[in-house]
Amino acid sequence: MKRIAICDDEIGTCSDLENMILGFANQHALQIETEVFYSGEMLYHALLEQCLFDLIFLDIQLFQLDGIQVGKQIREQLRNDKIGIVYISSKETYAMSLFQVRPLDFLLKPLNREKVVAVLELFIRLSEANKIEFYYHIGKSICKLYLDEIYYFACNGRKVEVYTSSEQREFYGAMREVWKQVEGKGFWIIHKSYIVNTAFVSIFHYDSIQMTDGTCLPISQKYRKAIKENLMERYQRG
Repeated sequence: MKRIAICDDEIGTCSDLENMILGFANQHALQIETEVFYSGEMLYHALLEQCLFDLIFLDIQLFQLDGIQVGKQIREQLRNDKIGIVYISSKETYAMSLFQVRPLDFLLKPLNREKVVAVLELFIRLSEANKIEFYYHIGKSICKLYLDEIYYFACNGRKVEVYTSSEQREFYGAMREVWKQVEGKGFWIIHKSYIVNTAFVSIFHYDSIQMTDGTCLPISQKYRKAIKENLMERYQRG
């Protein structure tokens, strides 16, 4: 069961979006439950009351508590990095100002069914990918972590360090072997010594990134162009 919230002060937009989501669920035989909110305050209060969602379609231009403020409160006050946020707006100029909230996507109004479906397919694919195990060896033992636990990998000589929200692990290995397991699953190479989970990146700079735990990591010149192109593609899909 996936729970999806829709937050927009336009009743028609909420109705259209809900129909698209439920139609997608029926077509793919998925269990999806939707809930509609007409203000940022209503949504945030529901989240405070432990009403959990897997994905939120969130209008930016809400009265009082707008979509950007709600997104920041989800990430900073509630410290929830797992809820997927898809921003919707009639103004394209917002797109590049949302890095701190780390949205899954950005859609322009009027909403297009094809693009909404593409976002839902991405969300389902990432949800499945996040439950994929990452395997590594320590001596003769095989160990595993789930990808959605991992913040980033760091190369330290012949060892690979794995950082999660609760611990650091290390094993003997090569970053190229790590990349074989995580490529295409929400991870980016930013440096020969670092592979990061983009779900836990709070700020992208030209030559560095900041993780949600405050860690700053360098982006080497070799990867800056590719990262910029990936970011532009992500926020111009709307």
